[in-house]
Amino acid sequence: PNAPDFEHIISDLIFESLKISGGRAFVLCTSFTLLKALHARLAPKLKELGINSLKQGEAQRHILLKRKIEDEQSVLFGTDSFWEGVDVRGKALCNVILTRLPFRVPSEPLIEARMEAIEARGENAFMQYTVPSAIIKFKQGFGRLVRSGADRGTVLILDKRVVEKSYGQKFLSALPTDSPKAIGTTPEVLRQLKNFHDNYV
Repeated sequence: PNAPDFEHIISDLIFESLKISGGRAFVLCTSFTLLKALHARLAPKLKELGINSLKQGEAQRHILLKRKIEDEQSVLFGTDSFWEGVDVRGKALCNVILTRLPFRVPSEPLIEARMEAIEARGENAFMQYTVPSAIIKFKQGFGRLVRSGADRGTVLILDKRVVEKSYGQKFLSALPTDSPKAIGTTPEVLRQLKNFHDNYV
Protein backbone atom coordinates (compact mmCIF):
# COMPACT_ATOMS: atom_id res chain seq x y z
CA PRO A 1 0.00 0.00 0.00
CA ASN A 2 2.97 2.40 0.30
CA ALA A 3 4.17 1.76 -3.26
CA PRO A 4 4.07 4.86 -5.47
CA ASP A 5 1.89 3.11 -8.07
CA PHE A 6 -0.55 1.61 -5.52
CA GLU A 7 -3.41 3.94 -6.45
CA HIS A 8 -2.99 3.25 -10.18
CA ILE A 9 -2.79 -0.53 -9.77
CA ILE A 10 -5.76 -0.85 -7.45
CA SER A 11 -7.92 1.43 -9.59
CA ASP A 12 -7.52 -1.02 -12.48
CA LEU A 13 -8.25 -3.97 -10.19
CA ILE A 14 -11.28 -2.26 -8.65
CA PHE A 15 -12.65 -1.49 -12.10
CA GLU A 16 -12.29 -5.13 -13.19
CA SER A 17 -14.03 -6.33 -10.03
CA LEU A 18 -16.86 -3.83 -10.51
CA LYS A 19 -17.39 -5.06 -14.06
CA ILE A 20 -17.68 -8.60 -12.67
CA SER A 21 -20.22 -7.64 -9.99
CA GLY A 22 -22.09 -5.21 -12.25
CA GLY A 23 -21.39 -2.39 -9.81
CA ARG A 24 -23.54 -2.97 -6.70
CA ALA A 25 -20.59 -2.17 -4.48
CA PHE A 26 -18.94 -0.18 -1.73
CA VAL A 27 -15.36 0.98 -2.25
CA LEU A 28 -14.09 1.65 1.28
CA CYS A 29 -10.98 3.81 1.68
CA THR A 30 -8.98 4.89 4.71
CA SER A 31 -8.39 8.47 3.54
CA PHE A 32 -10.24 11.13 1.60
CA THR A 33 -7.18 11.59 -0.59
CA LEU A 34 -7.39 8.02 -1.89
CA LEU A 35 -11.19 8.17 -2.09
CA LYS A 36 -11.16 11.28 -4.27
CA ALA A 37 -8.39 9.92 -6.48
CA LEU A 38 -10.13 6.58 -7.07
CA HIS A 39 -13.49 8.24 -7.68
CA ALA A 40 -11.93 10.64 -10.19
CA ARG A 41 -10.31 7.74 -12.05
CA LEU A 42 -13.22 5.33 -11.98
CA ALA A 43 -16.43 7.36 -12.16
CA PRO A 44 -16.08 8.20 -15.89
CA LYS A 45 -15.21 4.59 -16.78
CA LEU A 46 -18.12 3.27 -14.75
CA LYS A 47 -20.45 5.81 -16.37
CA GLU A 48 -19.58 4.28 -19.76
CA LEU A 49 -20.89 0.96 -18.39
CA GLY A 50 -24.09 2.60 -17.20
CA ILE A 51 -23.03 2.44 -13.55
CA ASN A 52 -23.44 5.57 -11.41
CA SER A 53 -20.83 6.52 -8.80
CA LEU A 54 -21.66 8.06 -5.44
CA LYS A 55 -18.96 9.78 -3.41
CA GLN A 56 -18.89 10.54 0.30
CA GLY A 57 -18.98 14.29 0.77
CA GLU A 58 -21.23 15.09 -2.20
CA ALA A 59 -24.34 14.69 0.00
CA GLN A 60 -25.25 13.73 3.56
CA ARG A 61 -24.68 10.09 4.46
CA HIS A 62 -28.36 9.14 4.72
CA ILE A 63 -29.04 10.70 1.30
CA LEU A 64 -26.16 8.77 -0.29
CA LEU A 65 -27.44 5.54 1.23
CA LYS A 66 -30.96 6.24 -0.06
CA ARG A 67 -29.56 6.80 -3.55
CA LYS A 68 -27.51 3.61 -3.29
CA ILE A 69 -30.55 1.54 -2.30
CA GLU A 70 -32.73 3.08 -5.02
CA ASP A 71 -30.05 2.63 -7.69
CA GLU A 72 -28.93 -0.95 -6.96
CA GLN A 73 -26.19 -1.01 -9.58
CA SER A 74 -24.47 2.13 -8.28
CA VAL A 75 -21.08 2.14 -6.56
CA LEU A 76 -20.54 4.14 -3.37
CA PHE A 77 -17.04 5.41 -2.55
CA GLY A 78 -16.71 6.02 1.18
CA THR A 79 -14.23 6.36 3.98
CA ASP A 80 -14.27 6.15 7.78
CA SER A 81 -17.98 6.52 8.58
CA PHE A 82 -19.05 4.07 5.87
CA TRP A 83 -17.02 1.23 7.41
CA GLU A 84 -19.69 0.91 10.10
CA GLY A 85 -23.32 1.63 10.89
CA VAL A 86 -24.67 1.57 7.34
CA ASP A 87 -27.23 -0.97 6.19
CA VAL A 88 -27.68 -1.85 2.51
CA ARG A 89 -29.35 -5.23 2.02
CA GLY A 90 -29.88 -7.50 -0.93
CA LYS A 91 -28.50 -7.12 -4.44
CA ALA A 92 -27.76 -3.42 -4.05
CA LEU A 93 -24.57 -4.50 -2.26
CA CYS A 94 -22.79 -7.69 -3.26
CA ASN A 95 -19.19 -6.48 -3.56
CA VAL A 96 -17.30 -4.68 -0.77
CA ILE A 97 -13.79 -3.49 -1.63
CA LEU A 98 -11.38 -2.73 1.24
CA THR A 99 -8.54 -0.72 -0.23
CA ARG A 100 -6.24 -0.74 2.82
CA LEU A 101 -6.19 -2.27 6.27
CA PRO A 102 -7.83 0.41 8.45
CA PHE A 103 -4.98 1.40 10.73
CA ARG A 104 -5.58 4.64 12.64
CA VAL A 105 -3.19 7.53 12.05
CA PRO A 106 -0.71 7.36 14.99
CA SER A 107 -0.22 11.13 14.96
CA GLU A 108 -3.80 11.74 16.20
CA PRO A 109 -3.32 13.12 19.76
CA LEU A 110 -5.52 10.55 21.51
CA ILE A 111 -4.01 7.63 19.58
CA GLU A 112 -0.50 8.94 20.18
CA ALA A 113 -1.14 9.26 23.94
CA ARG A 114 -2.50 5.72 24.20
CA MET A 115 0.45 4.30 22.30
CA GLU A 116 2.94 6.22 24.41
CA ALA A 117 1.32 4.87 27.59
CA ILE A 118 1.63 1.30 26.30
CA GLU A 119 5.25 1.79 25.27
CA ALA A 120 5.98 3.30 28.71
CA ARG A 121 4.88 -0.01 30.23
CA GLY A 122 7.44 -1.76 28.07
CA GLU A 123 4.85 -3.28 25.74
CA ASN A 124 4.51 -3.21 21.96
CA ALA A 125 1.95 -0.50 21.17
CA PHE A 126 1.54 -1.61 17.57
CA MET A 127 0.60 -5.18 18.49
CA GLN A 128 -1.25 -4.31 21.70
CA TYR A 129 -3.30 -1.37 20.43
CA THR A 130 -2.91 -0.52 16.73
CA VAL A 131 -3.53 -4.00 15.33
CA PRO A 132 -6.54 -4.87 17.59
CA SER A 133 -8.16 -1.49 16.82
CA ALA A 134 -7.67 -2.03 13.08
CA ILE A 135 -9.11 -5.55 13.29
CA ILE A 136 -12.31 -4.20 14.86
CA LYS A 137 -12.68 -1.69 12.01
CA PHE A 138 -11.80 -4.38 9.47
CA LYS A 139 -14.58 -6.64 10.79
CA GLN A 140 -17.00 -3.72 10.61
CA GLY A 141 -16.05 -3.10 6.97
CA PHE A 142 -16.51 -6.79 6.17
CA GLY A 143 -19.85 -6.70 7.97
CA ARG A 144 -21.26 -4.15 5.50
CA LEU A 145 -21.73 -7.07 3.11
CA VAL A 146 -23.82 -9.40 5.24
CA ARG A 147 -26.77 -7.54 6.73
CA SER A 148 -29.23 -10.44 6.56
CA GLY A 149 -29.20 -14.22 6.20
CA ALA A 150 -30.04 -13.92 2.50
CA ASP A 151 -27.17 -11.59 1.58
CA ARG A 152 -24.43 -12.95 -0.68
CA GLY A 153 -21.34 -11.38 -2.12
CA THR A 154 -17.60 -10.90 -2.06
CA VAL A 155 -15.16 -8.81 -0.07
CA LEU A 156 -12.01 -7.84 -1.95
CA ILE A 157 -9.01 -6.92 0.22
CA LEU A 158 -6.36 -5.00 -1.74
CA ASP A 159 -3.74 -4.65 1.01
CA LYS A 160 -1.15 -7.42 0.67
CA ARG A 161 -0.07 -6.99 4.30
CA VAL A 162 -3.02 -9.22 5.18
CA VAL A 163 -1.09 -12.18 3.73
CA GLU A 164 2.53 -11.01 3.89
CA LYS A 165 2.85 -9.64 7.42
CA SER A 166 2.90 -11.82 10.52
CA TYR A 167 -0.05 -9.90 11.98
CA GLY A 168 -2.09 -10.40 8.78
CA GLN A 169 -3.39 -13.75 9.96
CA LYS A 170 -5.02 -12.00 12.92
CA PHE A 171 -7.17 -10.06 10.45
CA LEU A 172 -8.16 -13.14 8.46
CA SER A 173 -8.86 -15.10 11.62
CA ALA A 174 -11.31 -12.39 12.71
CA LEU A 175 -13.58 -13.15 9.75
CA PRO A 176 -16.37 -15.75 9.90
CA THR A 177 -14.79 -19.21 9.83
CA ASP A 178 -17.15 -20.44 7.11
CA SER A 179 -16.12 -17.68 4.68
CA PRO A 180 -14.18 -19.20 1.76
CA LYS A 181 -11.02 -17.27 0.94
CA ALA A 182 -9.23 -16.82 -2.38
CA ILE A 183 -5.60 -15.73 -2.05
CA GLY A 184 -3.43 -15.42 -5.14
CA THR A 185 -2.37 -13.32 -8.09
CA THR A 186 -4.71 -10.71 -9.55
CA PRO A 187 -5.87 -12.98 -12.42
CA GLU A 188 -6.48 -15.88 -10.01
CA VAL A 189 -8.52 -13.77 -7.60
CA LEU A 190 -10.52 -12.13 -10.39
CA ARG A 191 -11.25 -15.56 -11.87
CA GLN A 192 -12.63 -16.80 -8.55
CA LEU A 193 -14.52 -13.54 -8.07
CA LYS A 194 -16.17 -14.03 -11.47
CA ASN A 195 -16.99 -17.64 -10.69
CA PHE A 196 -18.72 -16.60 -7.47
CA HIS A 197 -20.75 -13.79 -9.03
CA ASP A 198 -21.72 -15.89 -12.04
CA ASN A 199 -22.97 -18.75 -9.89
CA TYR A 200 -24.10 -17.48 -6.51
CA VAL A 201 -25.18 -13.86 -6.64
